[in-house]
Amino acid sequence: MVCERCVAVVKEGITNLGHEVRKITLGKLALTKELTGDESTKIETFLRANGLEVISKKQARIVGQAKALIDEVFSENVRYDSKMRFSTLLSERIHLNYDSISALFSEIEGITLEKYIITRRLEKVKELLVYTDFSLTEIAYITGFSSINHLSRQFKELTGLPPSHFKAVKNNRLTLSQPNTTLLKGQSASQQPMAR
Repeated sequence: MVCERCVAVVKEGITNLGHEVRKITLGKLALTKELTGDESTKIETFLRANGLEVISKKQARIVGQAKALIDEVFSENVRYDSKMRFSTLLSERIHLNYDSISALFSEIEGITLEKYIITRRLEKVKELLVYTDFSLTEIAYITGFSSINHLSRQFKELTGLPPSHFKAVKNNRLTLSQPNTTLLKGQSASQQPMAR
């Protein structure tokens, strides 16, 4: 369910099927009692007829595991091993073939797994640009890009800005965080304009 209208349609439909809704939010439905197999089938049929899919706890867990593994790789402050393949990592850790994980991820998240990985990689690039003194060459190496050009092209495509913009953000942040101790010529400290 991706909108309030969907929530209203689902609530009405489930109630019309004779079930009491305990809680309904975007993407989740909780009923007051357990369903029989036949009741589950009727609810799934109703949802599909309204353009919605049922996501099992197992499917949600698999997608959650995939996201956690990807986030773990990029949350580390060590060099990303460009020889490491996410397809291998995810398959080995989740014990499911990569194509199945990828298809499930796309179905549930609405974006491809590859796009999620690129987005997370570029978030790490932004973090390194703003919070470290690494050069763009070092950042490309750390995050597993084959070259600065590859990194810059991907970065601009996703963010709409060049990496140099985020270096400028860092420089501005540093400038603003340093106290202004310079006195204007001919003025005492009490006559200096106050920084706000």
